[in-house]
Amino acid sequence: MTATPNETWDLRGGTAWVFTARGLLGRPVLLAGDPGTGADDLAAAADHPSYSLLAALRDRGHDLILLGLDADASMTRAGGTVESAIRRTAAERVGAGRLTVGGTAGGALAARYALASMEYRSLDHETRVFFSHDGEAPGLEDEAELSRTGRTPRSARTLRLLDEGVTDGLADDDFDESAPPGTGASGPLLSEEYGSWLLDRLP
Repeated sequence: MTATPNETWDLRGGTAWVFTARGLLGRPVLLAGDPGTGADDLAAAADHPSYSLLAALRDRGHDLILLGLDADASMTRAGGTVESAIRRTAAERVGAGRLTVGGTAGGALAARYALASMEYRSLDHETRVFFSHDGEAPGLEDEAELSRTGRTPRSARTLRLLDEGVTDGLADDDFDESAPPGTGASGPLLSEEYGSWLLDRLP
């Protein structure tokens, strides 16, 4: 049974399901899925019986916002949706805690672009940690856009989780820290090894 969100946000280009740990957004973790993966599917994977990232985050007082992006969205369009989610998260957050923003596959690429683009425009994304799980490698046009705005965000700590055999177009030195390569998980959004590694590095 899919976990029920505390709130749903309808955004241009996607839908976010919001799961709060203490009733209000205090320590938000925003995770964007691969375009075409709905928030309901992300929620089922985040609360998988073999490993629940949702429960692990809640146990440590973190909120989880799962962002489902429209299918076939380009990097720039999906990045705009991620930026909208970042802005809403920051606006609804209680307290001064900064955000954790990341994603998986195309969602990781969109989140990377959103944060780098905001920095390029001198906008404060209020994000302390960016994480990329099996980030999608950009095409030539997207690579040119990232080169213009910045390949990765500079004012956030950057974390990489990359399965063996997956190429994201980046090198280890593009990140502050990389998890030991994994072999992928069938079912859970993140494997228990990746989830534990990430949680230990969240503010």
